[in-house]
Amino acid sequence: MSGRSYSLFHQRLRMRQLRVLVAVAEQGSVLKAARMLGMTQPAATRSLLEVEDYLGQRLFDRGPRGMTPNRHGDAVIRRARRVLADLDGIPSDIALLDSGLSEAVTVGVLISASSGLLPRVLSRFGQLHPGILISVVEGRMHDLLAQLAGGQVDLVLGRLYEPPTADDFVREPLYHEPLAIVARAGHPAFLRSDVDAAYLRTAAFVLPTLAQRIGQDVDLAMHENGLKPEAPPVRASSTSFIREMLFATDHLTMLSRLTLVGDLVRGGLRLVPHPIATAPRPGGIILRAGTAIPPAVRALKHVVEACISELVATGFLEPHGPPARRGAGRRD
Repeated sequence: MSGRSYSLFHQRLRMRQLRVLVAVAEQGSVLKAARMLGMTQPAATRSLLEVEDYLGQRLFDRGPRGMTPNRHGDAVIRRARRVLADLDGIPSDIALLDSGLSEAVTVGVLISASSGLLPRVLSRFGQLHPGILISVVEGRMHDLLAQLAGGQVDLVLGRLYEPPTADDFVREPLYHEPLAIVARAGHPAFLRSDVDAAYLRTAAFVLPTLAQRIGQDVDLAMHENGLKPEAPPVRASSTSFIREMLFATDHLTMLSRLTLVGDLVRGGLRLVPHPIATAPRPGGIILRAGTAIPPAVRALKHVVEACISELVATGFLEPHGPPARRGAGRRD
C-alpha cells in the first residue's frame, strides 16, 4: 500500500468500522455482530467490506460454521482492539482525575486465583498504593487473553495453560498449583489412621463441572490416581457453592490448593492426607509483549510476587521450577 493510500485509509477509517471488525471476530458472524452493536446487517456488512476494500485484503475466512479472522484479520483486529480500548478509557481517565486517583490497573484473573490469591494481593496493594484504582475481571483464559491483547486488561493472573499456538504474550511462572483433596477441619476423614484410595472412592465428593478446565483436570487426576468415586459426585461451577458444601456437609473436594488457600491458612479447611500425583501445574502472570510495563502494572506485579512468596513459605503453594518462557519479548 503506497503512502498516499495509507493517508487515504487514515482519512476514511471510522471507529464504527473498527467496532464492526472486533464484533464480527467475537460473534463469528455479521448478523450477530450487527445485533450486538444495534446496527442493521447491511450496514455492518458494508463497514466490513469497506475496510477490506481499503486494505486490499480479506480479513475473515467465511465458512459453514461462521467467520473467523485469517492472519491479516488477526493483525488488524489486535490493533483495532487497542485503539478502541484507548478511546473507551477516556471517560475513566477523566473520572480518575476528578476522584483524586492517579492511575488505574485492570487485572484479569482465573477463578482459582480470584478466590485464593487476589484478595491478599489487593489488600497489600491498597496499603502500598492507595492512589491507584484496581479493577478485576474474572473469566476464562481465552476471553482474558483477548482482553489483554486489546488493552482492556493490563495483566492476567492464574494458571499458565500452554497455548495451542505461539502468541504475543509473556508468561512468567511464579508457582505451581498442586491439586489436593480438601475437607472441613472436623471431617471424619481426619479421625482415620489411614486415608487410602478405597476409603476415598466411597466418599461423597463435590467437584467442579466438566465444562470447566479445572473440572477436566480434576477428573483426569481422579482417574489416574485411582480415586474415581463410586457414587456420582455433585458438580458445581461455583467455587462459593463448593466451599459452602464443604463447611455444611461431609463432602470432600479436589481442587487446586490455591483456590481454597484462604480457608486453609485460617484452618477452617484442611488438606486430606492423601497425595495426588499430576503433571506440573504452573501458575503466574501473563503480560503483553513488546511494550513497556506501566509503573502501576509493575507495582502490582511486585505485590503479586511478594504474596506468592509468602504462600509458598506456608507450604500450600510450591515454588516454580523452570524459567519464564518468553513470547515476542520481555519488558521489565
